[in-house]
Order: sequence, then C-alpha cells, then structure tokens
Amino acid sequence: MLVITKGSTMSSRYEEIARDLREQITSGALPPGSPLPIMRDIGAQYGVSDITVRKATSMLQREGLVESRRRAGLYVREHPDRVRLMIRHRQIERDELGYYSGPEVQHWRALPHPGGDQTRVTTAPVPVDVADALGVQPGAMLTVRKRIIGDPELPEHRQLADSWIAEWVTDEVPELGGDTGVGGMYDRLEEWAQKPLRWREEISARMPSPEEANALQMPKTGVPLLRALRITYLSERGRKANRIAEVQDIRMSAAVFALGYPLPRGTSAKWPVAPATSGYYKAVDPEE
Repeated sequence: MLVITKGSTMSSRYEEIARDLREQITSGALPPGSPLPIMRDIGAQYGVSDITVRKATSMLQREGLVESRRRAGLYVREHPDRVRLMIRHRQIERDELGYYSGPEVQHWRALPHPGGDQTRVTTAPVPVDVADALGVQPGAMLTVRKRIIGDPELPEHRQLADSWIAEWVTDEVPELGGDTGVGGMYDRLEEWAQKPLRWREEISARMPSPEEANALQMPKTGVPLLRALRITYLSERGRKANRIAEVQDIRMSAAVFALGYPLPRGTSAKWPVAPATSGYYKAVDPEE
C-alpha cells in the first residue's frame, strides 16, 4: 500500500510520486522483489495521468531502484549488496600460482571472452585518464591486454581488467606482447628490472557502457561501475623520476563490490591520547 505524503510546492507531481515510492522502497514497505502497484492504480491514487506516473517510475529505474520485467510490470530491484557484499581490502598479495592480486580474490581466475580467448592483446587508442597517468597524449596507440577476471563459482563476481602498457615497456620487454607465462606480466617485469614493482590506485565511479554492463552481467541502467586505475611503476633513486610501466583499468559492479581499507592512527592520534582542553566547545565571547 502506498502512503501519500505532502510534497513541497516546488516539486512537480511526478517527483512527488517518485519520492513517495522511493521512501516505500528504502523503508522496506516495498521489499526487494515485490511488484509496484500498477500504473492505473498509482494514477488514480494521485489523480494524475499515466504519462506522469511513467515519468516517476522512469526516474526510479534510472536510480536503479526498480526494474521492468517483460509482461509482468515493474518490480523493486533485488540489491546484491544487501546479501552478498564483498569488501575489497586494497593491498597486494601473491597467490599460489605466483600472481599478484588482492587478498579476497586469490581464488579468482581469468574467464573466457565470448570468443573463448582468456587474454586479448591488441593495440588501441588509450583513454584520456589512462593517458594522463601514463604521461602520453590521449588517443595514442598503445598495447593493451584485456581480461575478464572472476569467481568461477559466482558468475556475477567478476571484473574487467585492461592493462595499458607503456611504450617503453613494449620496446624493452617485447615478450609482454604475447603469452607472459607463469606469474604473468608482473613477474616478467620484475625479472627484467631486477627490482620490485610498486603500485598505487585511484578510485572513481561512472556509469557503464552497454558492452561493460553485458560483460559484467549488470543491469543496463541504474547501477554504476566502481573503477580502480592501478598504476604500476618502478621506483628510481635520486632525481630520476619513477618509470610508469602499466596502468590497469579495473571495472566492477558497484552493486556487488565495495572498497574497504584500514584507517591507521597517525602520529598525533597515537594512543594514549592527551585529553581535549575543557574550553574546546565553549562559544567565543565577541567582546574578548
């Protein structure tokens, strides 16, 4: 049953309807998997046309709260993050096969692309933000290794990983253009450089392209991508700049994954702490 609330006079009618439906969904009055009232009933309850109701429900679809089921109407979308959220602690570990990855995904493996190949190596124009991280012009043609990585037992637990390789690496370590063998690209780079690689990541979010949503088995609307740009570099000493070797563009469904990380205490917060001053919360006297 819908509960009609008194909306602001500044809101349009469809926004008021969308707000009331949204509150019903977020409060649990309309639980995941339940159908929305049919359009005719919503229109009669609010005294509006089908067009107004459709604008309201379209807003909820764009937000990812409801989905259309063919010949069955609109339903409250099931949210995977409510039942199987996987927290990603961002640190690098090494698995039993000799590959570097996060600690929660040690059991993940490369999954086949639609054509059956596990790694697609090609030359393509580099995206703007990846180009910025690599220090090259946007659209420059670089070698990229495209993979789908995931849990073989849970089809929706997967990520896209495109490894954009710096031009100097392609020139100096040509074997990275093909099968990199046991341990993968990072082992080959460390063997060649005789020094350890280092990493840093930049996290952002955006809406997926239709191709990304299909590859990640995501809804086509309403759910953003969680995106990590992992920069791989070789540390240099003195005045020499670090050499960026690769930027990996990792994308995953924000409905399934979150990022978790510890918050260590800094020096000023080291335990035990000194008590705060008693006057900290006192208002300042303007006359003083």
